[in-house]
Amino acid sequence: MNRNVSIVIVILVLVVIAGYLVWLRSKVTSVVSPQTEQQVQVTPTPVAIASPSATPAEEEATGSTKAKTATSSSTDK
Repeated sequence: MNRNVSIVIVILVLVVIAGYLVWLRSKVTSVVSPQTEQQVQVTPTPVAIASPSATPAEEEATGSTKAKTATSSSTDK
């Protein structure tokens, strides 16, 4: 037999074997029944978070900012 013909036959045999394995794999995976997921119900629990500041945030904000107004000496220049 010619060398080229034997190479083609070997390649065709490998392609047939690969196709068979792919077909067999699709048959095996389709038989397996899908797993049902178990639903777990999580109930939230109240968590106490310690605040680092002793004063409320509103009181801190009122004394920390001062409104600046334009004076007549700065606008007359």
